[in-house]
Amino acid sequence: MVLRLDHRHFGLQRTMAILFLIIFMDLVGFGLLLPLLPFYVQRVGAGPETITLVLGLYSVGQFVAAPFWGRLSDSVGRKPVLVATSLGLAASYVMLAYADSLILLVFVRLFGGIMAGNIAAAQAYISDITTPATRAKGMGMLGAAFGLGFIFGPAIGGILGGSDLATADFISPALAAAAVTLIAAAGAMVFLEESLKPEQCAARRMRSDLSFRQELRKVFGRRVLALLTLVGFLTITAWSMFETVFALWANAAFRYGPAQIGYVLTFIGVISVIIQGGAIGALTRRFGERALAVSALGFLTVGYIALALSGTTSHMVLACGALGIGSALFNPSLSSLVSREAADHECGAVLGAYQSATALGRVIGPAFSGLVFARLGPPAPFLLAAAAAVPALGLLWLARRR
Repeated sequence: MVLRLDHRHFGLQRTMAILFLIIFMDLVGFGLLLPLLPFYVQRVGAGPETITLVLGLYSVGQFVAAPFWGRLSDSVGRKPVLVATSLGLAASYVMLAYADSLILLVFVRLFGGIMAGNIAAAQAYISDITTPATRAKGMGMLGAAFGLGFIFGPAIGGILGGSDLATADFISPALAAAAVTLIAAAGAMVFLEESLKPEQCAARRMRSDLSFRQELRKVFGRRVLALLTLVGFLTITAWSMFETVFALWANAAFRYGPAQIGYVLTFIGVISVIIQGGAIGALTRRFGERALAVSALGFLTVGYIALALSGTTSHMVLACGALGIGSALFNPSLSSLVSREAADHECGAVLGAYQSATALGRVIGPAFSGLVFARLGPPAPFLLAAAAAVPALGLLWLARRR
């Protein structure tokens, strides 16, 4: 009996494993700072309204730069974009470690957002090497890297920052984030193969004669893609409201410091890994991406409302569990639906434009969350997040193909 090995399968598995490790390291770096980010701004004397606005500047930079990185990855390849953006993010973390004024923090957050093109490039890379039937599983792998990053990153960042906000260490977590992101850049440079052939890049450059505005009009002139993008925009707007005030809320409601906040975020990351790392492929085959996206929006809406009403640690943990399930189901499902609407030569541009739209949600969400937190009370941003998530369900229904 002769055992025949499918070398293409093993090559794909190896590439996916390398990409997984690179994105995981990137997300560990990002996650390291999550328990401390609002307090970086608070320590220079800012209130909740200013804190969330400064945090939202990251997404302003991402909103402006994401389509550029997407188009660039279509024309020069995914690997150069992954390496360049990871190096830029590492530089932003070093600057954050020593930023001691509001002006410097504004610059650091904006620069970091501009350099955050790695996720769109990774999504495009996955689209290059998978088929429509396996794309949701590939996006789930990316989501699992997110989840693991959000398990180890916040836990390590919280431990490095300390449990007492008054004596928190703000330098070590930022430098640790820079170190692991540099490792990710080196890994991409040395081990990751380019997913596009030179002739594909050349052909895509020839198709890039349209201006950026014309290309966006071409992409978002499609009904289904436009509706899916709006669903993503509303959902991420709601999530960013939760994300930017959760640490402030936990400190106000339970007197949590960076360590305790990191543990809660780690719990959400564990849920994400369980779903996206193992279950998403089977769930997609059983129910389809659209049904999973609908379920995700239901979990998110319930989670926001439950968190706003929680008065005990156990209730808060249950609410965060629902939010973790919703987020883990939503991101790979909608990313897969969006990528299905793109032709091969424009996949990077479409996903970059989608990332830009969701980044706009990450701008608008923080613009309101801090203000609502300060004026209407700590639970109010979560209720507003639920109100933003509900219309997304109707838009997702309208996005069905006729």
